[in-house]
Amino acid sequence: MAPPTVLVIGCGVAGPVIAILLKRKGYHPIVFEKVRELGNAGASLMLMSNGLNVFDLIGVADAIKAESLPLTTLWDAKASGEILGQSNLPSTWAESYRQPAAGIKRTTLNLLLKEKAGEEGIEVREGWALVDIQEHEDSVTATFGNGQSVTGSFLVGCDGIKSASRAILQKQRGVEEGLPSYTGLTQTAFISETPVALQNTAAMRNWYGDGVHVIAYPVGPKTMSWALTQRETQEREETWRPFTADELDTQRDALCKLLDGWDASIAQGVRSAERIIKYGLFDREELRPDQWFSRRCVLIGDAAHPTSPHLGQGANQAMEDCYHLSTMLPNLAPNSQHEDGIDKSLNILRSSSLSESVFRPFAEKRQPRTSMLVKGARAQGEVRVAVGREKGRERDEMIAKSYEGNAAAVVAKFENLLKQPF
Repeated sequence: MAPPTVLVIGCGVAGPVIAILLKRKGYHPIVFEKVRELGNAGASLMLMSNGLNVFDLIGVADAIKAESLPLTTLWDAKASGEILGQSNLPSTWAESYRQPAAGIKRTTLNLLLKEKAGEEGIEVREGWALVDIQEHEDSVTATFGNGQSVTGSFLVGCDGIKSASRAILQKQRGVEEGLPSYTGLTQTAFISETPVALQNTAAMRNWYGDGVHVIAYPVGPKTMSWALTQRETQEREETWRPFTADELDTQRDALCKLLDGWDASIAQGVRSAERIIKYGLFDREELRPDQWFSRRCVLIGDAAHPTSPHLGQGANQAMEDCYHLSTMLPNLAPNSQHEDGIDKSLNILRSSSLSESVFRPFAEKRQPRTSMLVKGARAQGEVRVAVGREKGRERDEMIAKSYEGNAAAVVAKFENLLKQPF
């Protein structure tokens, strides 16, 4: 009997990973991506130990670490570079949580995962934009912008904050979500050569100014990723479009003017950046666990719980989703169980009980954790871009205090983030 077909919507980070995990459990996943050809996109991602543990399951963690420079240090400072606190805690994470933390270019990761999916015999169909979903008693049919339809056993929606799969499922419930809402914050991201003064330590660095926050971390032995967050009332569409060559010099000058008086290393990074993108940070209303799934569909990653980047957990929580969903679905791989056991598993997939026996427990397990982290990321973003001298002073004192003594607050924060998914 042919393995059940799984329709995976989105070939960003979560799509290829859930596809590979399900392929190994005896399913036939097909990945659909609306972009016609995956290529240069975004800036970078910080992959924490929890995310790298899942990447290790599919055999790409070592390749990710080889591309990057695993973190050894946390470093926080005022805009001028005056240090508020630092810790070598990240150097212990590989021993404590099986994997370190490492930054990687988003494009590098996307192409690495697409290649890995191909090696596993998984078909990736690019240029297939989802436009409709029809659910049946024992199957689901997805219709795409090219006019073609594909039917599978169930559908996994992992197509990001502007998720078509989420919008379609909510509309079928009578809910018109509309576009994501602007948070009042923008980010400017770029990748540069690592400034000489920052080359000796593989650190996640934060600088805090009045209404502006800068974070930087290595994404290669001599390469650093930067993101500048600031408050701006003008809404900016999240297009991830880089500035053109004609716009770059103007943007570099504007950034250097904004960062006048800041640590000189940041301006060095700006000047050596070959590509700069600016985008608004957007948000969606939180979904209840029962809104994560329907009879034959389930949402994961940013499609279910979009988060601002301030805790660096977007991709990592998507990886936790992939792990937990894959473990909750029946194992259909040859020799995984007796024939009668496989028949029972197939009956679960064919019946209306799939949503109650797999999707609901998955959503109820994951939603409380992701909800907490989404709220935590929002709060962190508000603190980081505090406006005014008094608010800035309170923020800086809080950060400095968190590093005092044995830095128990810092340890506890990352323990909560990194101890899962296993």
